[in-house]
Amino acid sequence: MGILKNFSTSTSWVVRLLWIGIAVDVIAVLSGLSEIWLLSDIEAGTYDYDVTAAANWNDSRQGAIGIVQLVLYLAQAIVILGWIRLANKNARALGARDMEFTPGWAIGWYFIPIANLWKPYQAMLEIWRASSGSPDWKSAGTSGTLQGWWAAWLVANALGRVSFRLSIKAREIPELKNASIATAVSDVASVVLSLLFLEVVKEIYRRQTAWPAAAPAMPQDSAGLPETA
Repeated sequence: MGILKNFSTSTSWVVRLLWIGIAVDVIAVLSGLSEIWLLSDIEAGTYDYDVTAAANWNDSRQGAIGIVQLVLYLAQAIVILGWIRLANKNARALGARDMEFTPGWAIGWYFIPIANLWKPYQAMLEIWRASSGSPDWKSAGTSGTLQGWWAAWLVANALGRVSFRLSIKAREIPELKNASIATAVSDVASVVLSLLFLEVVKEIYRRQTAWPAAAPAMPQDSAGLPETA
C-alpha cells in the first residue's frame, strides 16, 4: 500500500490554517498591547483624547478579533485532528508494525481529562518514529521540535485558561489590565505553538512521502509542501 492520496491535501490545509492563525494571533497581540496602553492611560488619568470613543473602538475591535480566533480555532481543530488520524493510518499503510495507538485513539486522547496531558504527545511521538521508514522505528530518536511543540501546547492551554478566568472576573481597571496582559501573553504562546507544530507537520509529511513504498508525492511549492488546486 502507498501513502493515502488525500494526505497531501490535508497537509496543505493544516499548513494554510496554521499560517492564518499565526497572522490573526499576531494581530491579536498588537491589539492587546493597544488595549493595555489604553487601560494604563485610564488608570493614570494621563490621556488627552476622547477616552469613551477609544474604549468603544477597543471593545469592538477586541470582540471581533476574539470571534475570528474562536472560529479559526474550531476549524484548525477539525483539520488538524483529521490530519493526525491520516498520519497514523499512513504509517500503518506504509509498513510500520505493532503501533500502540490506533488512528482513532491518536486523536481520542485529546478529549480524555488528565490523560490528555501526555497521551496525545505519546501518540504523536509514535507517528513521528513510525514515519521514519526504519524496521526498528520504536528505538528511533525523537526531536527537540516535537518536545518543544508539546511543551508549548501545555503552556498555551494553561495560559488560555488563566486569561479566560481573569477576563470573566475583571471589573475594575487594574483587573482588566491584568486580564489583557494575560491574554496578550496567551496569544504570543499560541504563535510559538503554531510555528513549532508547522515544523512537526512538515517533518512527518517529509518522512512519510520519502518512504520507498509511498506513492509519488504531489507537486510541491517552494517551501517543500504539497500544492493543491
